[in-house]
This record gives sequence, C-alpha cells and structure tokens, in this order.
Amino acid sequence: MKKSFIVFLILIVFLVSLFSAYLLKKEESPLSKNDLEVITNGVGVNIKRDVTEEDIETIADAGFKWVRVDITWEKVETKKGQYNFEDTGYDDLNKWLKDNNLKPYYILNYSNNLYEEKRSIVTERGRNAFTEFASAAAQRYSGQGAIWEIWNEPNFKTFWDPQPSYNQYAKLVKAVSPVVKKQDKSGIVVAPAVSGLNKDSLVWLESLFKENTLNDIDAVSVHPYRYSSPESISEDYIKLKKLIGQYTDKNIPILSGEWGYSMAQSPEHRLTEGQQANYLTRMFLINAQQGVPISIWYNWKNNGGDLNAREQNFGVLWYDSEPKLSYLAIQTLTNQLEGYHFSKQIHSDNNGDYILEFKNSDDEKILAYWTTNSNHNSIIKLATGKGKLISMLGAVRHVEWGKSIDLKFLPSPSYLVIE
Repeated sequence: MKKSFIVFLILIVFLVSLFSAYLLKKEESPLSKNDLEVITNGVGVNIKRDVTEEDIETIADAGFKWVRVDITWEKVETKKGQYNFEDTGYDDLNKWLKDNNLKPYYILNYSNNLYEEKRSIVTERGRNAFTEFASAAAQRYSGQGAIWEIWNEPNFKTFWDPQPSYNQYAKLVKAVSPVVKKQDKSGIVVAPAVSGLNKDSLVWLESLFKENTLNDIDAVSVHPYRYSSPESISEDYIKLKKLIGQYTDKNIPILSGEWGYSMAQSPEHRLTEGQQANYLTRMFLINAQQGVPISIWYNWKNNGGDLNAREQNFGVLWYDSEPKLSYLAIQTLTNQLEGYHFSKQIHSDNNGDYILEFKNSDDEKILAYWTTNSNHNSIIKLATGKGKLISMLGAVRHVEWGKSIDLKFLPSPSYLVIE
C-alpha cells in the first residue's frame, strides 16, 4: 500500500511538472533568450499609417524585424462599442507584416472624444473604454509575438493633455496590461514610451515605478533622443537600470522604442546624409552593447520635402521614397550581423574609439569598429588570420594579418569579418 502511494505521488509530481512546462512554453515571451542576444532580431523601424505594401516589402529587404505603428483609438472606435480595424487599414497592414515575416510593435493610443475631453485618460469611464479597445486589438492580432505599448510619451504634454500625470497613467497601465496579456499570450506589454532619457524623465519614471507599475509590464520603453552622439546614451542606460532595480526584482529589459536623428536637428545641429547614416549604425551597435534587445529607428520615410524642417527629416528614405545612405547602412548591418550577438568590447588606447566583438552560434567573430573623433589608423592585436573588411555601406576588401592588424577608424562603423 505504501509503495503504491509513493508511486502515485511520483506520478502526480511528474504530471504537475509537465503541465507547468507546458504553461511556460505556451506563455513564452517573444523576447526569448535568442531575441535578447541576437542583434538583428531586435532591429526595427517606426512607420506612419499611410505606408504601402511596397513599403513593408522594402522594410523587410532592409533587414528590419520589427515595425512600430500606432493603433489609434479614435480612428478604430468612432461609434461607442464598435471597433473598425478593417476600413482603417490595420487589417491590411497586419497581413502585410505577416506576409513579410515582420513582427508588429503596436502602440495603443490616444484618447477618444466619445469618452474624454482632452488627449489623455483621466476618468474611470475613459479607462474602461480604452481597456475594451485594447482588448479588442490584442484579440484580433494575437498569436504573432507582438509588442503592445501602452500610449506614447505620456510624460509629454503634447500626448497627455493638459498636464502629464504619472498617477493617471499608472492607473491606465494597471487596467490595460492584464487584459492584453489575457487576449494575446504570445505578446509582451511595454510602457511608458517615455519622452527623453535624462534627469527630468528619470524623475518621472521613478514616480511611475513607485506606483508599482513594473509588476504590470514586461519591459520599459524609452525614447532617448538627443543632439549628442549615440554613445552618450550609455550612462543614461546605467542610471535607468539602477532605478529599475530599486523597484523590482524582476528582470525588466529596456527597449529603445523610438530614437532617430533628423538631418535638420536644429540650426546648430545639422547632419549630412552620411552623418545620419553614421549615427543610425552606431545607435544600433551601442544599444546591442548595452543589452537593449529591441531598438526602433524613427523614422521610415521623411514626412515632407522641406529639408529645413526637423520633424520631416528623420527617414531612412527621402520623401519621394528614394533610399538614403541610412538605408544602405542598415541593410549592411543586418546582412553582416545576422545571427550574431554582442560578445565584448575590446579595449583601445585611443579615447573615442569603439571596437565591439560579435559572435554567432559557431563561435565565428565580427568586429564592428569606429571612432567618435577624427579619422586615424590604429594597430589592434589580433590572432593571425584572414577575413574581409566591409564598410558601413557594404564595400568589401579581403585582408590578411599577422599578430596584429592596422585598422582605419572613421566616424562610420566598419566590420572586420574574421574567417
């Protein structure tokens, strides 16, 4: 009798273990270990709703894996309780994404004058209605490993009017997150898509974290725009990681949910086409070095033809859809680093020089290197070998070396593929 009981207990433990493993597998986040490590799995771009199917195909050709786009509440629900995803173009867009093996990064926003007076949600009625809208969207586009971002830049008055409120936003996150997770078990919920990553935004984030919101989300999304070069982000990420660690024991990654450089930054900060391509490439590389699993470049295409207008000149394509150098730069990066993850940063005696080592599953190595200073040559110690030098825009040169290699450091990253 006793032996039978022990066998019965062992069987129960075994079945419980199997069931638990099944649940974990079923609810696995799209930010799996592989996604967290492989740089090209996290490369994305922001689009506007007026993109065409050809745009989506071209985005895939560039090597982007994620597409970030608004699902605008007031566009979808023009009559109370009725959600129109078909005529608003979202069904077509979602189909194009699936056809091209692209993952959706959906932003659930903004307000709706059927329920709220301003561009914010400050009433229980508005919160309940927005939650129903979010539930309908998550159910309709479930099973794709989508990212679901709650709002966009709620710490910025333009997007949370008349006054940004971490308290009201926290209430929205707590209402929406469990509903979205229930409707789309393959998805991941992120917030708050905070505007800026600086002293002020860190204060706002800490206030939000004090509302216990980190227990409701899977990642913290930030928009670290700046006039300075991409490398300046490193200290800000360190501060944010430390802040997150003060308010949760969960492993909460940071997503660079929107970041780009306009060629018309300001009268004092103007970029050439080549400089924008440099910054784009370095942004993705630095984010990989900092352990940021997903990076979204803003924007896919210039919004207009005025070359002096900042907002119109973030695109990797010109307004007429012709590719910029930035398009060639991202295509080169994704082609070269497909399947590779960041391994380590190699020390350089020259301040401003960056040498990042990437490896793939076969332990093959690629070095991405550049400088934030002026052009110069530097001798790097390296085991005897041969390989290819590939420029930021894809030019290839075969090389061999002894115990060191003489590399030319430019503001535009180059790749040394070690064979």
